Amino acid sequence: MNPGDLASTLVVFLEDRHGKALVRLPNGTKTSLPHECLDLVEAAENLPDDVSRDDLTLGPVRERYRRPAPSHGDPLLSTLAEAMAHLVAAVDTSTDEEASPDAASRWFEYPAYLFDRLSPKDRHRLAELFHDAAMKEPEGPWRNALLEVPDGFGLDEDET
Repeated sequence: MNPGDLASTLVVFLEDRHGKALVRLPNGTKTSLPHECLDLVEAAENLPDDVSRDDLTLGPVRERYRRPAPSHGDPLLSTLAEAMAHLVAAVDTSTDEEASPDAASRWFEYPAYLFDRLSPKDRHRLAELFHDAAMKEPEGPWRNALLEVPDGFGLDEDET
């Protein structure tokens, strides 16, 4: 291992203390961590007897108990998706004098490239976040422009 490498360890949650998780480390000491650091959450009594510590830290069993990814309610993701949707809609609805089509195409080239690299599940999730942002707006042309954002990036297209 090198400095800066990510590492994980199995800890035992003890209690919530001032908005942080108080945990026991494998060496017996206690420390507090942000709750977000605890990505593998399961009560010990719910684990099968034949699951070892190695299974939980290395093996495929770990995925079964991993905490789900942040929900659509994650304020950071929702805010970023809403900001991106509004930016894209503003450029898409601008006149040629305000933003030339060639410039707009260049501006969205890299985001489109990044979105294409997402898994189908994440592309669908991003499309839902864009849709949620659109639905915050009153009915009308602006909402309609926002609803076109996922399609403009091909996020709703099924991969075959």
